[in-house]
Amino acid sequence: MSRDVHAQIEDGGGAAAPVARLRDVSLRYGKVRALDEVTIDIPAGCMAGLIGPDGVGKSSLLALVAGARAVQTGQVEGLGGDMADARHRRGVGPRIAYMPQGLGRNLYPTLTVFENLDFFGRLFGHDGGERARRIEALTWATGLKPFLDRAAGKLSGGMKQKLGLCCALIHDPDLLILDEPTTGVDPLSRRQFWELIAGIRRSRPGMSVLVATAYMEEAARFDWLAAMDDGRVLASDTPEGLLHSTGAESLEAAFIRLLPEDKRRDYRAVEIPPRPEDDGDTAIEARDLTMRFGEFTAVDHVNLRVPRGEIFGFLGSNGCGKTTTMKMLTGLLPPSEGRAWLFGQEVDPHDLATRRRVGYMSQFFSLYTELTVRQNLELHARLFHVPAAEVSGRVDDMVERFDLSAVIDSLPGQLPLGHR
Repeated sequence: MSRDVHAQIEDGGGAAAPVARLRDVSLRYGKVRALDEVTIDIPAGCMAGLIGPDGVGKSSLLALVAGARAVQTGQVEGLGGDMADARHRRGVGPRIAYMPQGLGRNLYPTLTVFENLDFFGRLFGHDGGERARRIEALTWATGLKPFLDRAAGKLSGGMKQKLGLCCALIHDPDLLILDEPTTGVDPLSRRQFWELIAGIRRSRPGMSVLVATAYMEEAARFDWLAAMDDGRVLASDTPEGLLHSTGAESLEAAFIRLLPEDKRRDYRAVEIPPRPEDDGDTAIEARDLTMRFGEFTAVDHVNLRVPRGEIFGFLGSNGCGKTTTMKMLTGLLPPSEGRAWLFGQEVDPHDLATRRRVGYMSQFFSLYTELTVRQNLELHARLFHVPAAEVSGRVDDMVERFDLSAVIDSLPGQLPLGHR
């Protein structure tokens, strides 16, 4: 971090104007208060982060600073002007790059990698030669060069995030806003993503970067952090400052100590008890499971056996075949070769009786966006033939277990990523 940024953080912003300033900002979505009288200065010229779990207001704050959401109450300043002023928003729009939450949310899935980049280049007024130069540089830097002709919708999660970042950076912004950019991205791609950001910052030291993340190990490398909970800012400082003020050894522990007493009182670290001895009963089995898409082999002769009661994990980078294997094991995708069994019955895509015994949560959420949370739960209960008399009780049980009562009548698109 530069000496100017250190000074700005230490003296409350005196060394340089903050990149964003919020004063008594509140924001509501119907009955839900997303932000509650937030007042904060976000320093310029550094990597600033918002940390906290899903649903605490991070995305709402970023959207206000980006000018993507209307200011309801209070004042939001960004890049030296009032973000409620339409003329100022139009003027600073080309200086702000905003990458919203969700894999590839700023991409057009039917357009290729090249077509997405070319489209964003045109939006920001680059001529053909300049677009070609920037696309070449960005795709080489991110490893996307060999995939220029692949549709964005067919990229792995990590590649989508890299392409989304390229589209955001094709116009050299002064403020880069990233809303949970590595959620759903494998560890290798996450590391490459942050290395790419670091390289861009070295070439453009004046650029400000504002990031929302729930990964504390990522936040530890940022220059400045604001911890958020329930629409409020709990504290803001450098990572070292937060550790010192809370007397904690890690940012996760520091965040827990910053929470109100009623929230941290029952906190317990997650403990997974050892699994009982294998009784020989098999839940899932695969033999030589293979999947080819044309000349491309996505899964190559996989063999595995999962006993009942075991938590079995597929570990690997985005695009290595994990999702394709799961789809073959659950009957959603017929294999090119090999066989699979569920509870002793060979997997058959047409055998709904066996498939009803499997709960499958896809990589890209299987929610109906036009239905509320309650309606989605009721629909899935009926799809899986839960007796009509039991549906209401089963829905109530899920709502209580997963703390969804506050959003039960909301549409999925209005929910934070974790709630979805």
